[in-house]
Formats: sequence, C-alpha cells, structure tokens
Amino acid sequence: MLDAIGPPWLTANVMPETVVPSKRFRELRERAGLSIDEAARRIGVQSPCIWDIESFEHEITSCYSPLEVQRFCKALDASPTELFEVATSEPAVSAKELVERIHTECQKRGVTLEQFEDAVGWRLTQCMNPPERLLEDMSLDGLQWLCRELGIDWRRVILSL
Repeated sequence: MLDAIGPPWLTANVMPETVVPSKRFRELRERAGLSIDEAARRIGVQSPCIWDIESFEHEITSCYSPLEVQRFCKALDASPTELFEVATSEPAVSAKELVERIHTECQKRGVTLEQFEDAVGWRLTQCMNPPERLLEDMSLDGLQWLCRELGIDWRRVILSL
C-alpha cells in the first residue's frame, strides 16, 4: 500500500524535509532581484522551466544535474551550498573521488560495475570517464542514490561544486 506522500522507494530518496529546493531557489532568485523571465535568460532556459523549479518541490533534483544546478546558482549570484543549505564539517567529495569510491565499493562487495549499477539504479559506465561526467550526466536524485550506496552524504559532493 502507498502512503500519502508516495511509495517508500520514492520517499526514501528525496531531499531532507528541512530543505525545500523550490522555495529556496525562489528566495535566491528574488534576492538577486531577478524576475522569472530575467532568471531564465541568465540561466539559459525557458521561463516555464524556472516556474517549474519554483513550483514543484523536487523538480530541480529530479530533472537537473549537479553541474546544471551549479550554473543556475552562478546566474543567481549564489552557490549550490546556499540552495541546499549545506552545513557540514565533513570534507568535500569530488567527482574523481566518487569514481574511485565506486571502484573500491565494487571490490569490497565482490560485484561487477554492472551489478553495482543495478544497486544504484543508474547506469554509471558511460559517465565515469572523465569523472566530471558523473556531475553532468546524472540528476541530483541519481547522485543521492549513488552516494547512499557509497555511504557518503551527497551534500559533500555539493561542497565540491
């Protein structure tokens, strides 16, 4: 049976409840003094995309990659750490470190990369070389799923942007 907020496989992978990216994005856009149309032009998307980001709680995490979000934030004179209100004393994790951790985790589990991909729910093979492709080709939700499998707080990757 599904609960009121969605199936368990979906709700287990969403942003922490304290951070509402849609609301925070709007706050950052308004702080920059930009209309929806102005923000869209700066970011390089159509105005309805900005409206969707601000209206649907998980739009930005399900539809955009970490590097796209970094570009959006730069256009708003903000940082991804501000958007997601990242506050951690743990060190940042780079794309290169993610790839290294993927290989280490596969060895530790005694599984192939393809088997690890099944656990993550994301095809990684094509987006690991160069490592930065992970942050280009994967949505933020995908990054969260990957980091969960690696035992890493995904916000540590946001620190590296």
